[in-house]
Amino acid sequence: MKTTEILRDSCLDPALGFDISFHSIIWNKDGKTEILPSGGNIHFHSIPAAGTLPHTHEFAEIILIMRGGIIHTVNGENRQLDANSLIFMRPSDTHSFKPLHNMPCEMLILACQLELLLTLSQFFENDSFLCRYTEPVLPPTFILNPDEAETLTNRLLNVNASPFTPPALMRVKTKVIVADLFTRYFLEDLSNLQQENIPEWLSVLCTRMQQEENLKPGLKRMQKLACKTPEHLCKSFRQYLNKTPTEFLNELRINYAARRLADSRDEIMAIALDLNFQSLSRFYKLFKQFYGVTPAQYRQNAKTRRRIL
Repeated sequence: MKTTEILRDSCLDPALGFDISFHSIIWNKDGKTEILPSGGNIHFHSIPAAGTLPHTHEFAEIILIMRGGIIHTVNGENRQLDANSLIFMRPSDTHSFKPLHNMPCEMLILACQLELLLTLSQFFENDSFLCRYTEPVLPPTFILNPDEAETLTNRLLNVNASPFTPPALMRVKTKVIVADLFTRYFLEDLSNLQQENIPEWLSVLCTRMQQEENLKPGLKRMQKLACKTPEHLCKSFRQYLNKTPTEFLNELRINYAARRLADSRDEIMAIALDLNFQSLSRFYKLFKQFYGVTPAQYRQNAKTRRRIL
């Protein structure tokens, strides 16, 4: 089946650089696609039970399933999306939708220019979130609790609430929402823990490893707390977090080191030794890998920011 590409000029408001839309979908058996647009960027769809046509985008999409459910065919695989599912689509993803038990589905879609994500990396002074966003084969998907989903729904709908809101203010509101989502799900230490189906024991373990008394002893303490064989522990981290236990611990240790560099006068070597890095060169290499600068440069940048503020 032929795949079409949706161009950003046909979807995004050039004055805003984004589009927030509500879609209510029902399925029919007559093979006809009907779309009834309404005010406030609200759309009612009647779609053949065979599903929508596969397509890609020239922009990024964040999809929130509000009610009902749907089958999401993405990059050749079928995924069931239930209410409160949050999906981060990349332009390279090919996807379409099919009915789930013929039930109606309601969704909110935030489409935005890729340039917005690049400005976020500059704002965060860290582009690691872009790797976490783009690397997986399937688009990252998270399950929100009902309160989180309702809050996000209200925030998105509020942007479109008044037709008289100045475009500059709408852009600011949308950037805040996008920054919050990417911070929560791709920048924070435990973002991947919110992905669906992660075992409770692994979620608890990763949370406990953030505690200083567990983080410093490192892998041995993790294995002790897990009560699993090293092989099972490694397999679980690979399966659910797409990284090894050591890679996960290194992220925590580097983030902890960054906080100490910014908030204390401790010597860099003392910080590295306290976190059980085998060598100072190893510490420097990992730190620059995560933050793009050396520990000394990071400390100096933190001092400069404080003076400016």
